[in-house]
Amino acid sequence: MKRAITDVATMIVLIVLLMPVIAVAEQATASANSLPPRAESMTIWQVRRALVASFAASYSYSYIAVVDRSSFRFDDEGFEFDATLRNKKLEHFKVDLKNLVPVFPKRGALGHCRVKDEAGRDLPSPLNRLMFSEENAKSFAAVINHLRVLAGNPTDSRSNFTRQAEAWRALQSKPPLPEEVRSQRLLAESAVQDKNLEKALNHYETGIALYPTWPQGYFNAALIASELGYYAEAIEQLQAYLELVPDAPDAQSARDQIVIWRDKDRLR
Repeated sequence: MKRAITDVATMIVLIVLLMPVIAVAEQATASANSLPPRAESMTIWQVRRALVASFAASYSYSYIAVVDRSSFRFDDEGFEFDATLRNKKLEHFKVDLKNLVPVFPKRGALGHCRVKDEAGRDLPSPLNRLMFSEENAKSFAAVINHLRVLAGNPTDSRSNFTRQAEAWRALQSKPPLPEEVRSQRLLAESAVQDKNLEKALNHYETGIALYPTWPQGYFNAALIASELGYYAEAIEQLQAYLELVPDAPDAQSARDQIVIWRDKDRLR
């Protein structure tokens, strides 16, 4: 009995000693699991949302008071948005990604970070006016640099998709969905059942990026994006769907829905 009590006491001491180690390990695991995906692995829609979120996480260096997240518009060459200045004036900004140099987070004297070029020079307005925490500055720089690459890559352009859609429509027999895309569809459907629409949208977007001629992927992504309030993306996805299957039974309904989403996007 005395031996058993001694063993129990020893076990308790070991548990107490190991608790900080276990806590640190659990914290490290949780942090690793919560890390966002690398910008380079994101789809064009995911990296655009990450950019908008980065702007929301920034704070003004001088004159920008509030960035209007709903005003962001993207094209192949850059993006634009509205911001309210400290003097209450609303101003429109446009960033040309194709002519933007690579950006890097630079720590300031007070510990705040800004993004600058490799030589430490300021970027064009309004990028030169934004300050971040160190972690947010790293994320912002990664997202901006990835968007730069996409803007300079003609294979990701809208005109390239139009050619792909034309070639796909001309096929007498449509090829089956690739297995990796089918996996993304299954994961998306599972996420919808779990009511995790953000995760479902990410899976559909990944599937579309892997296989750009997937009509149902665009259609489902459009519906989910609209549910989340991403009307600009929903419109883009549904337009791609119509480009692939312009004579689908629900084509007119889809065109009508685009009109409604454009109005909702305008009124936000």
